[in-house]
Amino acid sequence: MISFLGKSPELQLEKDASSRYLPIVIAAMVFLASLALIGLFSLHSAVQSWSSAVSGNLTVEIAYEDGVDLDKKMAKAAKFLKKFPGIEEVNPLSIDEAARLLEPYLGRADIIKQLPLPRLIEVTISEGSSVDLLATAKKLSTEVPGAILNTHRPWLDKMILLARSVQFLAAAIMLLVGVVTVIIIVFAARTGMVMHQAIIEVLHLIGARDNYIAQQFQNYFARLCLIGAIPGSVIAILTMQLLSLLAGRLEAGLISAPTLILEGWIALAMVPILVVLLTTVTVRWIVMGSLKRMM
Repeated sequence: MISFLGKSPELQLEKDASSRYLPIVIAAMVFLASLALIGLFSLHSAVQSWSSAVSGNLTVEIAYEDGVDLDKKMAKAAKFLKKFPGIEEVNPLSIDEAARLLEPYLGRADIIKQLPLPRLIEVTISEGSSVDLLATAKKLSTEVPGAILNTHRPWLDKMILLARSVQFLAAAIMLLVGVVTVIIIVFAARTGMVMHQAIIEVLHLIGARDNYIAQQFQNYFARLCLIGAIPGSVIAILTMQLLSLLAGRLEAGLISAPTLILEGWIALAMVPILVVLLTTVTVRWIVMGSLKRMM
């Protein structure tokens, strides 16, 4: 039995210059695949976070009007909303609170407060309750002219569509990286077969079986790929941590740091293992096919 971590005893594949840089190429491929995988799971977490944040929350906007007491209109709208069954909480936002919400996007809060801002009311719907939002919006606009009820659903649908499109792109990148990796391994294995054809023929003459020769090739290339795959995964994780640090410093609500759930970490840890398995199967298939043609 040939050890996976040992050297090929007869073929001496370790001396081949053609496969010397294979670990570097595999490390780059694993790095790209891991980044795509991180992006895929991070977007999934972001979509879940957006959905949980938006569902059950509404916003009432009181349009700005010159010479109109907006505080009075906001108080009237809040009193009207509290009467509706199914509404758990009504929280009118002061001009200072609204300015602080816009500060990450528009700049200093003291300057924002001088702008003709609409007044906002946060509305929380009780869990499990059903509220007729269309009827509520009509009654509210009739009771308080200029009041608009926003459900955030159109915005959320557009964000989810964008996230799903990026996830599809990430999956396509992973598929492309996998195909390129297989092509690289195929060329490396075939080159090794050509370089060692004379030795392989001698081994055949002294009774060596195809399985024995194929095992030397597959173990050698699997070992090279493992040497490249592990650093590629580690660099991808470090890159994710760096992006998380930079995103945290931005302090922007829509730009969240890349995070992985448990399933994401498991999938990321499986990438080097899958690369080794893919390499083993591919090299065995190439070598066994070439050996049959030699006979």
